[in-house]
Amino acid sequence: MLPLSYHSLVFDAPRALPEILRIALRQPFAVFFDSALGNGDSFLSFAPIMLLQCTGQSALFQRGKHASQLEGDPLAVFQRVERFTQQECPLVQPVNESGFWGGWAGLLGFELRTSIESLPPPKPDGPSFPDLQAGFYPWVLRFPPRGKPELRLLAGAPGGPKDIQWLAGDLHALFEKPLPADGPTTLAPPQFSTDRPGFEAGVSAIQHAIYEGEIYQANLTREVVCAGQADAVALYGRLRAGNAAPYAGYLDCGNRRAVLSSSPESFLQVQAGVVTTRPIKGTIRRGSNEQHDAAQRAALLASVKDRAELTMIVDLERNDLSRVCVPGSVAVPELCGLHSFERVHHLQATVQGQLRPGVTPHDLIRATFPGGSISGAPKKRALQILHGLEPVRRGPYTGGMFWLSPNGDLQANVLIRTLLVEPDRVSFHVGGGITAASDPAAEWDETVAKGAALQDLLEDRA
Repeated sequence: MLPLSYHSLVFDAPRALPEILRIALRQPFAVFFDSALGNGDSFLSFAPIMLLQCTGQSALFQRGKHASQLEGDPLAVFQRVERFTQQECPLVQPVNESGFWGGWAGLLGFELRTSIESLPPPKPDGPSFPDLQAGFYPWVLRFPPRGKPELRLLAGAPGGPKDIQWLAGDLHALFEKPLPADGPTTLAPPQFSTDRPGFEAGVSAIQHAIYEGEIYQANLTREVVCAGQADAVALYGRLRAGNAAPYAGYLDCGNRRAVLSSSPESFLQVQAGVVTTRPIKGTIRRGSNEQHDAAQRAALLASVKDRAELTMIVDLERNDLSRVCVPGSVAVPELCGLHSFERVHHLQATVQGQLRPGVTPHDLIRATFPGGSISGAPKKRALQILHGLEPVRRGPYTGGMFWLSPNGDLQANVLIRTLLVEPDRVSFHVGGGITAASDPAAEWDETVAKGAALQDLLEDRA
């Protein structure tokens, strides 16, 4: 049994963060949690010493040169692997640092819904990524909004670095190397999985289900695909420069696949046993000038439809959290707050609760995934209806990128405003919440507004 011990030091970075990313994100299974708006810390690592990738009921677990085939529910498999790691490498000292200081990080794909909610299998077409990917990263570079970077190391993990000073020297030497040249990006014009008439027909079908009393709302999405190839790292550099977001991120999934996110939405945050979720509902374009922008903000705040939609999702999130939280502890500190981004304004709520003793991060994910803001209410029936209406699987989209520290602290975003890079294509999804008050034409227009930054980027207009 090899105990983990935590070490940290100030890292003398030889370059600014954007240049470091051009090198670091090309390393195997690189992960970057990017607070690009400067409202929080960013975390970078690569080359995990253990890697779990699950698709359906099959999983591949790699540890150094050894690989094992595992079977079963992806979250259950992940929990078994994590428990094994905790027993083999227990943390022997408390860590009072906030944020990610090493541990598990990766992807919760939307198709996990099929094992959590016993839903039909994913559609055959669409992005091809693991349903769950989790790497164990014994070290992480923390980049605060101000001040110098910090290197964090969980020493004692088998196969990981043993000495933080040596690790710092190796990273410094790596980041001093000449910047790599960008690879080719040659993409065809975008193609849509669902055209405007088809999407508007889907909106009407959801409204029919609402009128029949089956659901209250559902989040309908469509896919945009550009065939060809792209340099994922260069594309992410342009994405974070032109569409900064508080819960952005980059994840290498192997086999020339990567997730590039500029997400504005936090799905789950756990710190010292307190869980917080921040669903977003209601979107409007930014105005062309200050006066127009103020009018747009006022219109969104006054929107009865959007406020009702967000309130319904808050009720769903309260119900989900109540399954794993101390009775009476679930509260709503913010119901309909206005939050502004580069191209759009959103309405956002905050729901919090105190986790019951013994509840694991895996229990929390199982109780809440996928998030209500990107599924619907009631959740299971909404997901069944969406499965029949959406012609391709979502893949990582509306799942989440996550990190999980050994003390149980957790952060997961909602993978919206996200590009999925594969060897022969780049794709993204856009969607919106449909209610009885929705106007089908306006819902299509909202998806266009949400996807404008990503489509401009792929068409080289960013």
